[in-house]
Amino acid sequence: MTTLIQAANQLQSQLAICQAPALLQADFDWPSNLSPIAWLDAQPVFPKMYWQSRDGREEALVLGACHRFSQLHEAQASLTPQQRIWGCVAFDDGAGDGDFFLPVVELIRRDAHWQLSVNVQAGVDSQAILSQVIWLGRPLAPMQSQVKHENHTPTYQGWCQSVTTALEKMASTSLKKVVLARQTRLTLDTPISAGQLLSHSQQHNAESFHFLFATSEQDAFLGSTPERLYRRRDCRVSTEAVAGTVKRGATFSDDHQLGEWLLHDNKNIHENQLVVDDILAGIRRHALTVTADPAPHLMVLRHLQHLRRRISAIVGPGVDDTVLLSALQPTAAVAGLPRDLARAFLAQHGIVRGRYSGAVGYISQRESQFCVAIRSAQLSGHTIDLYAGAGIVPGSDPDTEWQELDNKLTTLRQCLPDAPVPLSAERMTGVCG
Repeated sequence: MTTLIQAANQLQSQLAICQAPALLQADFDWPSNLSPIAWLDAQPVFPKMYWQSRDGREEALVLGACHRFSQLHEAQASLTPQQRIWGCVAFDDGAGDGDFFLPVVELIRRDAHWQLSVNVQAGVDSQAILSQVIWLGRPLAPMQSQVKHENHTPTYQGWCQSVTTALEKMASTSLKKVVLARQTRLTLDTPISAGQLLSHSQQHNAESFHFLFATSEQDAFLGSTPERLYRRRDCRVSTEAVAGTVKRGATFSDDHQLGEWLLHDNKNIHENQLVVDDILAGIRRHALTVTADPAPHLMVLRHLQHLRRRISAIVGPGVDDTVLLSALQPTAAVAGLPRDLARAFLAQHGIVRGRYSGAVGYISQRESQFCVAIRSAQLSGHTIDLYAGAGIVPGSDPDTEWQELDNKLTTLRQCLPDAPVPLSAERMTGVCG
């Protein structure tokens, strides 16, 4: 049995005599008394990132940057076999833009097998970065912060006005759907760490991608999202349309009835179909073959049920991740349809989203994968910004959609102490006018 510290010492010895570029690797056994999120949370090295696949079979902890990239095509051109470049694309980033880095240190679990990797690059003092790593890690401290203030952007009445404006726009233009979002800002009496919040979320939210992307102590973005943007294995691409939502029932019978209602509700089926149409339009230009589920099925989460249709394609030669991200991000599930009209509407009537509803993931020569950065939060000091969105289509009701935002925020809100004012209290103080 090789410990993490033994594997690190082994690679540091090799580092002293190897020539760049190189990728050093060693297998090890993860310590049973420490969670991977706690280990990453203790690290003083930035940027750093955590990733767990939706099926739980893969987990990655990455630290430090050999190189950083603001253009995906530059990152892609630099890749060598076995390397992964990690990063995040914000909602308003232009085509091919993002924040990507080739890490110095990677700890990756595939099923039960852990491997430590160190990227060695010319001009990068990997030894200095390795010396900063706290290899033993430390457990997460209990989360004891209390919420002092909570406010929404937009307010409930502002939300009603935005939904009404969107419906009027759909009645007079070719806009078919727009996804409006809300930011809920929580001010805490003492800061919490990104690892504390993500660890709680991971325990509560199965069947999700779990991610953390931090560039400094004051800038951390994390989430537990059910939605894959796409996965590429060589020329095979899988993606999905996740749109249409209802809450879980209090009993098995209620749950079943709500699920059946969602499967047969025309408004939600139409919303899901719009996302399918958008994905197909984006990927068909680059695909040799495309197949999609003939009908939606239920994606059942802890608090919500969604409609989902899976889509797969074989793409042609030369179709790389820059092309795929531009074709698929943002989908109609987070922006609207047609995409250009929806984004123009959001630029005028939406909130500043930052990384929310962008994409988080990695690229490599053989395989790449991104999740949609929803059910997410931005942490900075005493402040946590939670985000949620709702698809507006003809027939949408502002009050119902506001309640859907509350339901979606439960993914992360349940992991925090109770606020002095309930999430829905603002809605009780007024009606849409």
